[in-house]
Parts: sequence; C-alpha cells; structure tokens
Amino acid sequence: MARGTAFVKTKKWRWSTATKLTLFNAGVLVFCFLLLLAFTQWMSGRFMQEHIEESVKSELSLLVSEYDIDGREGMLSLIRDRVADNSPEHERYYRFEDMKTGLVISNLKAWPTLAAAPGKTYYLPSPAHPGKTRLMARWQSLPQGERLLVGFDEYELHSMQRKLRQSASVSLVIVLLLAWIAGRFITRTALRPIETIRHSVGQIMDGDLRHRIPHQDSGDEFDQLAITLNHMLDRISRLIAGIEGTTDNIAHDLRSPLTRHRARLEAALQERPTEADWPQWVEKNLGDIDQVLSTFQALLKIARVDSGVLRKEFVTVDLAKLCHDAVEYVEPLAEARDIRLGVSIPEQASLQGHRDLLFQLLINVLDNALKYAPSGSRVLLLCEQRHDKWLLRVADQGPGIPKSERLRVFERLYRLDSTRMMPGLGLGLSLVHATVNLHHGEITLLDAGPGLQVDVLLPRR
Repeated sequence: MARGTAFVKTKKWRWSTATKLTLFNAGVLVFCFLLLLAFTQWMSGRFMQEHIEESVKSELSLLVSEYDIDGREGMLSLIRDRVADNSPEHERYYRFEDMKTGLVISNLKAWPTLAAAPGKTYYLPSPAHPGKTRLMARWQSLPQGERLLVGFDEYELHSMQRKLRQSASVSLVIVLLLAWIAGRFITRTALRPIETIRHSVGQIMDGDLRHRIPHQDSGDEFDQLAITLNHMLDRISRLIAGIEGTTDNIAHDLRSPLTRHRARLEAALQERPTEADWPQWVEKNLGDIDQVLSTFQALLKIARVDSGVLRKEFVTVDLAKLCHDAVEYVEPLAEARDIRLGVSIPEQASLQGHRDLLFQLLINVLDNALKYAPSGSRVLLLCEQRHDKWLLRVADQGPGIPKSERLRVFERLYRLDSTRMMPGLGLGLSLVHATVNLHHGEITLLDAGPGLQVDVLLPRR
C-alpha cells in the first residue's frame, strides 16, 4: 500500500421504517392514480371518437335533409355558413361535387382517394394538422348525381386529452405532496407505540426490572403486543424472584446435610471410626449425599417442566384411570395412618397431557394430604367435568395452610416453619404447580374447614 493512502469507510444510508412505509404508500397511491388516469383517458378517447363520428353522421344527414327541402342552393348556403364558422378547435371540412356541371364547393383541395364507397366512416390525414390528427369523414350520393362529403378533425379529441394530461400532472404533484405529508403523519402516529416500547425496554435493560410498557387498553395490535410483553416481563420477574428464593432455600436446606457430612469427615480425620461403626458411619454420609442429590434432581425436573419442552410428549390420557392408580398407590399409607379415602371419579375423563407428570401431581397432592391429616380423619379425591375442563379436588382435615403462605408454598424448597422438622424437600407442590402451568391449567388452595382443599382445573385439550 502506498504511503499516505487511507481508506475511509462510508456510512451506509439507512431509511427508517416510517420513511419506507411513507414511500410505499405514496408509490401505491401514485400507481393507482396513474392507472385511473390511463383508464379515464382511454374512456374519454372512446367517448369523444363516438361523439365525433355521431356528429359527422348528424351533419351529413342534416345537409341531405336541407338538400331535400331547400334544394341545392339552400344546402350550399348552409355549407358556406359552416365553413365560415370554423375554428381551430372545431375544424370541419366539406366537399360538394356535381359531376355533370363540374361545380365544386369545398374547403378540401381534392376528393380523398380513400373515400371510395358511400355510407362508411373513413379516417383521413388532417389537412390542418398533418401527422398529428386525423379527419373522420363520411360521404353520400345525392339524387341529381352529386356527391357530398363531410369530415370533422379529431383535433378536439387530442386537445382534450392534452388538457387532461396537464391537469393530471398538476394533480399528481399535489397528490404526491399530500400523500407524503399525510403518510409521514399517519406512519409516525402508528409507529409511536414502537418508540414507547423501545424506550421502556431500554429502561428495563438499564436495571429497572419493575418498569412495564404503558398501554391504553385500546385493543389494537400494539396494545396487545405491550400486554403480551408485560406478561412476559412479569413471568421473567417471577422466575428471577424464584431463582433468588431458591438460592436462599438451597443455602438453608442443604447447609444441614453438608455441615453434618463435613463434621463427620473432620471427626474421622481425628479419630478413625472403628470397624464396627464403619457401616453406620458410611450409611449416614450416604444419606446426607443422597439428600443433596435428590434435591438437585427434583430441581432439575421442575426446571425441565417449567421450560415447556415436555409439552411435545402430550398424549390422550384417561384422568379417571390415573386417579384410580394414584388411590391404589397411596392406599397402604392411608391404612397405616388410619385415614379413610373418599373417592368420586367418573368412568372416563380423557384429556391431552403428560401421563407421568399428571400421575406425579396426584401422588404429591394425596401424599401431602395424608401426611398432614390426623389419624381417623378423611381425605377426599374428586374428579368431575366443569364445562370444557376437568376438576381435580383433594381435601383433607389437617391443619391447612395460612392464607398468607398459600402462594409461597409453590416456591421451590419453601417450607412452612411448622413442617421443617418433617421429612421432605419442599419441592412437591413446586412440581405440582409447574405441571399445572405446563398444561395451561389453574391451581387454587382453599379452606376445607378444617383442613386444606386443593382444586386443579385442567383443560381437556
């Protein structure tokens, strides 16, 4: 490369969406205007040609009638008057010939050679505007052997079309100007919500995660987009809050087994377990490790359900059969705790869903009910149709859940203070909630008076 040579990168010109839409709308408008102009000119040309041809026929018929009434002289007098009244916009040509006497009265130099037969319309070269317009002519034989030709110049047609094109050119400039102004205004007005969305997204990216896109409840497409984006942001906020809560709960719930495991290892370094204590020592450490692994496996399962990828595994499921299988599965636990199971299940309840997850949902809810219900009480399982959905209801007579805690129990690893000493990971209801969301259903926790009532609504399709 030669010394002193430099390459400058030119900035590529980019048109805004508003400009592109304005140009597109103006282009469509101009195209339609030109199409309408061409159609108007074609129609007006046809109309004027028919009008001129009809005028030629009428003029020839009038002169022949004058010949029949007032004779030759009356007709010739009328022809002279017509020739005298000629104007550049209305050029008329006449030629009267008497082959016997040789009398010729005409403002045409000679009889057109193309006009061979009478009663037909001929298009002849224009004497006044050669090469530009034509002469539309007809002729007729008269009773005494004379012949009369009448011709009208098409200059009026061309003049009218020229004026139409001139007017259209001026109109086109006005239309383009108005189209540009109106297009810019309408396009900018229509795209203003996009700028609002962009500004709001910029605020959110700058760290204001609570900010939401404003909308006017007008119901238009941009309003629907803003509502959808706000729902997405709400879900992201819930997921972030869930991650933060899960992190805190993991730190709290896993600290105990890991602390115990570390304490045993440190104790083993100071004093090696005896051969008799060795199996029990290993078993305790394996139990702590299994608890940690079970927690992470359950968290990964919930994350997979939350992702929605399992929706492609949906099949037609008989919810009634799943209910019977779940009751059969938990029946030994109910008998061991002396709890009666009340069941109300239809013969068939088909829906589209994930069979394994729905079965796990039933097991988790029933297991919670049996775990916290007192001995000698009753647990109810109900399955019935509600319009286009299936209702699953599990009600127990246990202590229930306080209203202030009913939303938090769906958080991962969240456990009530009164239940922390009981076995479990605090992930059962989290998986239930994720499964219900995967099926686009609803879950509600209600007072059973006494006890807890869990209602799950699942769409049939």
